[in-house]
Amino acid sequence: MRRLAVLAGACSMALALAGPAQADFGISSFHSEIINKDGSASTQAGGHPYQVTTTIDFNTITDVNGAIAPDDQVRDTRVDLPVGLTGNPSSASKCTETQLETRSCPADSQVGVAAITISGGLYLGVPVFNMVPASGQPGQFAFNVVNETVHLDAMVRSDDDYGISINLSKIPEPLPIVSTTLVFWGVPADPSHDAQRGSGMICIADINDPANCFGGGSTSTLPPTPFLTNPTSCSGGPFAVKLSADSWTHPGVPVKASFAFRDSSSNPLTMKGCDRVPFAPTVTATADGRRAGAPSGLSVNVHVPQSNGAAGIATSAMRKAVVELPPGMAVSPSSADGLGACTPEQIGLHSTAPPACPDSSKLGTVEVDTPLLDEPLKGAVYLTAPTDRQLLALYLTASGSGVQIKLAGTIDADPTTGRLTATFDDNPQLPFSDLTVTFKTGPRAALRAPKACGAYTTRALLTPWSSVDGTPVASDSPMPIDQDCDRAGKFEPALNAGLVDPTAGGSSTFVFDVTRPDGQQDISSIDSTLPLGLLARLRGVPRCPEAQAATGTCGAESRIGSTTVGAGAGPAPIFLPQAGKAPTAVYLAGPYKDAPFSLSVVVPAQAGPYDLGTVVVRAGIYVDPVTARASVRSDPLPTILRGIPLDVREVRVTIDRPGFIINPTNCSAQEVTGTITSAAAQAVSVANRFQVGDCSSLPLRPKLSLSLSGKGQTTDGKHPALSAVLSQKPGQANLKQVAVTLPLSLALDQRNAGSDDLCEFTAGQQTIPDCPKNSIVGSMTARTPVLDDPLTGPVYFIKNVRTDPKSGRQIRTLPTLATVLQGDGVTLVLRATTAVVQKHLVTTFANLPDAPVSDVTVNINGGPKSILVVSGADLCKATQIADQAVDGQNGKVRDAEVTITTPCRLGVAASSHTSSSLKVTVGGLSAGMVSLSGKGLVKTSRAIKTATTATLSAPLTVTVRRALARGREVKLAVAVTFTPAGAKKAQRIVKHLVIHGAVR
Repeated sequence: MRRLAVLAGACSMALALAGPAQADFGISSFHSEIINKDGSASTQAGGHPYQVTTTIDFNTITDVNGAIAPDDQVRDTRVDLPVGLTGNPSSASKCTETQLETRSCPADSQVGVAAITISGGLYLGVPVFNMVPASGQPGQFAFNVVNETVHLDAMVRSDDDYGISINLSKIPEPLPIVSTTLVFWGVPADPSHDAQRGSGMICIADINDPANCFGGGSTSTLPPTPFLTNPTSCSGGPFAVKLSADSWTHPGVPVKASFAFRDSSSNPLTMKGCDRVPFAPTVTATADGRRAGAPSGLSVNVHVPQSNGAAGIATSAMRKAVVELPPGMAVSPSSADGLGACTPEQIGLHSTAPPACPDSSKLGTVEVDTPLLDEPLKGAVYLTAPTDRQLLALYLTASGSGVQIKLAGTIDADPTTGRLTATFDDNPQLPFSDLTVTFKTGPRAALRAPKACGAYTTRALLTPWSSVDGTPVASDSPMPIDQDCDRAGKFEPALNAGLVDPTAGGSSTFVFDVTRPDGQQDISSIDSTLPLGLLARLRGVPRCPEAQAATGTCGAESRIGSTTVGAGAGPAPIFLPQAGKAPTAVYLAGPYKDAPFSLSVVVPAQAGPYDLGTVVVRAGIYVDPVTARASVRSDPLPTILRGIPLDVREVRVTIDRPGFIINPTNCSAQEVTGTITSAAAQAVSVANRFQVGDCSSLPLRPKLSLSLSGKGQTTDGKHPALSAVLSQKPGQANLKQVAVTLPLSLALDQRNAGSDDLCEFTAGQQTIPDCPKNSIVGSMTARTPVLDDPLTGPVYFIKNVRTDPKSGRQIRTLPTLATVLQGDGVTLVLRATTAVVQKHLVTTFANLPDAPVSDVTVNINGGPKSILVVSGADLCKATQIADQAVDGQNGKVRDAEVTITTPCRLGVAASSHTSSSLKVTVGGLSAGMVSLSGKGLVKTSRAIKTATTATLSAPLTVTVRRALARGREVKLAVAVTFTPAGAKKAQRIVKHLVIHGAVR
């Protein structure tokens, strides 16, 4: 107590004497040393120095009496130790605040000494104790001077290089410190420190004679455990310590200094002997399940055995970790549903603030056991917001006891296989015994186990800070996958397809949906064949240009639908598009490969925080030339994007453009069929029942008109041309079969039917007949609301044979007709048979496509080589009637007689009279109005609908009747006038007739 009183008086006197001469606060000198017990510089990497000493001399002033005093009172001091120089508070016992205040700290809690010179030249020596740290602090030390406690708070520079700093905050103002020397013992329990050990030790001495200040002593009961450990790296810059201090007069205005440790030759000190530093880590990677192809959690433990012997060398800190997961263990797309990402601003890598990452970005947990702390650090692993340069990245965080660790790592996914490699480089030079990262489990787990069973291995390459050339240590961890092994070889896709509104002849949304079970082979391509009559109304829909179709940048005018894609393993795949993301689209495009039309199926691969770009899959639309059945063949679907396997489970295409899909008018049961091919080239046929209804409500009212042409080709043996026009209004059942029976006056010319110009049977039976031009006997044009352009093509006359069932001999039969229609990129082949039924020539187009037509025109050439000939009649002397028999796709039949328009000229074919009227048969007519007039006749008119000839009876005038009654001869000039339907100009002829009265 007497010493304390003397000290207090001396301090007061020194402060009073120092008052008049103020100078700037500053540091006059700053140096530090790290030594072995023999006094040599401690340079062994990972070694345990005997002690570390730091001395600070502050700027001083000298008063008029020659007394030395600080120019200002130091308030806060921060000493930044070199990166990698660590201290282990658990190597010594701990002292409480109460024990420190009562000078009763355990001797085993002392970790060093402090020597302080104050105003007046007084030298104070005090022990430094390892304290029970306050909450949120990794370590704390303290010493007590003149009933004033000075705390030294240890902290990890989480906002910088993760080195250790010692903070002395609010050094008591009554202490006029001129200089300080702080000594930390490398091994506190070393007996060589016993002379300076003792909880009650304090001394006062002259600055010029401090040698015996620390007399006394005490023995430690603890084993000699290292408190200080040198960095385990032999690279980097000079081994330096930094200082920052401010004063009570100018708080917050620090002065700074630094000092590079020196060896015995005063050269900058660097660590040596890295080849002697031990490093034998092991990695254990364990999947949370062993099911092939299933979503999987993952626990990765890095164990680094620590060496704690005082005389030994500490284990190296880990600089770099590269962990390569087994082949087949990849990112699971299912995890992206609801997944968030942590931005650089939210993680705050160079900040001591806790991370503010959203919970949605949390992928798992982190736990770190370090020998420097009593409790493990705990934290989380977060998904980093992707960038153009790095798609996959992670943040690892761990905190506790005032330590905040935030590390950034990258995940590289092999673009071909999806194999994942995690890399964390430039890790803190801090020791740890175990680092465990556990990724979450469940349907939304971030990872997917390999699809095939087997003995897999996780390989880790761990590089210590002690490695001069960067050579890593390898560690392999087995990961067996041995459950649900049979799934990987299977491929059992299913098809579900149909119309939303299956009303015959209507228009509806069409849905085509392909799925596969979880864990099976990936879908590679989809080929589908649509039912007969299920067509697309292409007319008026602009085709997307090829360049835009290939890149998925088509305009909205070409859009015909959308698609939904389900991807990912497990019971909860993710479906694209997601809400708030770019929509999918299906566009109609032009020719592609050998198809007349194509689809551009566009799927923006956007899910959670990821944008993998736009996937464009092309598909050709093919039209069967015989049945007009449409089929769609896709290009291969992608199975991996930027290293992320897609695990496509479902592809659903919805064609919903209004009025685009045209339903069949045939209500027979059909199927949507297809072939789904896996990535392993396994092809599976699929089918789904398809049927429309309400066919009976569709009318069948086609209109057929026939006309002959050719001047002078109306008599026996002549060859007129024939034109047939069949038309239908919208909303009717489509045609299935059309048969036309010609009148007896028209027959097949047997001479031309046996001509060598006919197409040979074999050539004519090909899918698209390969017939010569000289076998063309006419042409056909078909207009349909499905296409923009009409279909046109030649009509070929083809030889026909049948095989006798008994003899097997081929028998020549009547030729057939075939027309190859082309237009708008479509080729369609229609065939007709010819037959003679009850001496009438019958031509039948059977098995017509279930497709709507506006009109179809068939022209059969006339002339000497025509296949038609007038047989034993004069076409102009009688109306020529053909029979029409039409079958609709809905089962209805429409039979009708059709009057054939002939090329006959207007004329009087016959005449007769009675006493009161004149009867005239007029030929060369068609639909229109015909009339008889002239002197002696009462004008008579008649409407003609379809007839070629018509008979009119015109009453005679009274004068003519009287003349006839007297038996006289009367000459009449009969005018025949005909106005064709729709014509403005009438035809007129005058026929002179002589009629006689009855002989008396």
